[in-house]
Amino acid sequence: MLDTGELDSCKHIEFKGKYKKLLTSGKKKSTIRRRCYVREGEDVFVHCGGKIIGKAKILKIEEKKLEELDDSVARAEGFKNREELINEIKKIYDTDRVYVISFEFYPFKKPLTPEEVYYGSLSLKEIAERALKELELSEEEKRILETFLEVGSVKKAAVRLGGIWERKKVREVLRKCYQRLNEKDSKT
Repeated sequence: MLDTGELDSCKHIEFKGKYKKLLTSGKKKSTIRRRCYVREGEDVFVHCGGKIIGKAKILKIEEKKLEELDDSVARAEGFKNREELINEIKKIYDTDRVYVISFEFYPFKKPLTPEEVYYGSLSLKEIAERALKELELSEEEKRILETFLEVGSVKKAAVRLGGIWERKKVREVLRKCYQRLNEKDSKT
C-alpha cells in the first residue's frame, strides 16, 4: 500500500480509460495537454479509468504549435500518424498550442482506487455525511460537501462548483474531513 503522504505530495496525471492498454504496453510514452502543471524530472501518479495504475517520470516538456506535431509525436502518443493525433486533439482542445509531455511509465502490479488510498474503509458519501453532522465546518466546506452529496461524484461536484479544475478542492475537503473524523474516532 502506498503512503498517503506520498500521494498528497505527488502530482497526478489523468487519462481516459481507452488509453490503459497503450500505457501498460509501453506504446504511449507522451501526452498532449493544453496546460502544463508538471516539471521535468518529477514523478506523477497515473490515473486511468478511475484507478491509479502506476507512476510516471516526466522526461521532457515541449510547448508546440499543432502544425509542429509530426508522426513521431503521434506514435509516442499511441496514434498511427500525425493526422489521427491532430483530429483527436481538435475534439478535446480549442487551441493551436499544446504541451507535449514525454514520460516513462511504471505500472503497479495491482491498480488502486483513489478512495482506498486516501479514505480507507469509508466511502466518500459516508465521509461527507458524517462530516456535515459531526464536524465544525466552514460555509465553503459545507457547500462543497453538500454539492458532492447532491451530485454523487467528485468530478460532477467540481463542474457544478465552477469547473473541472475544482476537483482538487473537492478532494482536499474530503481528505481533510476524513483525517478529522479519524482523529475524532481515535479519541473515543
